[in-house]
Amino acid sequence: MLLDALLALLVAALASFIGSLQAGLVNTAVLAATLRHGPRMARSTAWGGALPELLYSAIAFVAANRILAFTERLHISPERITAVVLVGLGLYIALAMKPFHIKDQPDVRSGFRRGLLLALMNPQLVLFWCGVRLGSEALGIKLHGWGALAGFSIGAFIGAMALLLLLIRVGGHMRERMADKTLILLFRSLGVVLVLAGVWAWVAG
Repeated sequence: MLLDALLALLVAALASFIGSLQAGLVNTAVLAATLRHGPRMARSTAWGGALPELLYSAIAFVAANRILAFTERLHISPERITAVVLVGLGLYIALAMKPFHIKDQPDVRSGFRRGLLLALMNPQLVLFWCGVRLGSEALGIKLHGWGALAGFSIGAFIGAMALLLLLIRVGGHMRERMADKTLILLFRSLGVVLVLAGVWAWVAG
């Protein structure tokens, strides 16, 4: 059980960190807090923004397990389901994700509560985490049980928090050191990898 929890934590933390690279309400709020109010306010905003990852990833974990159980009763290969999810997620990352823009950031004044509210206003995180959970099946990573659920949720929080703390650290210099073209290339490359993984899962299934 401990190994399952650690594996789930690692998978979720990596997925959370990569997924948080896209421009979003929490990320831009943390950047704005760093530039306008300093690291203390930014860290408070980051804590509030990362906490909902615990909730949404746990909901997605349970939902994905039920989807897998349902498809098994219908004799639908889990690889086929995860293939569709991976292709869809890959296309979204490759075509829809945009790099950060430090200009025109919202004013951040309420720290923790602002970050928490912004994160709770993003229920699409459930879909993202459901895709991550189903995608792990296509890669042969089996995550079941309460230990895996706990590790998955904690990993989601750790990955998001790590990225937010990184944003605070680099602050305004991030935009200068990493051009839009570099970020777009990163997103497109990751999207292509997921699409290829989805095609492979479909063929294997």
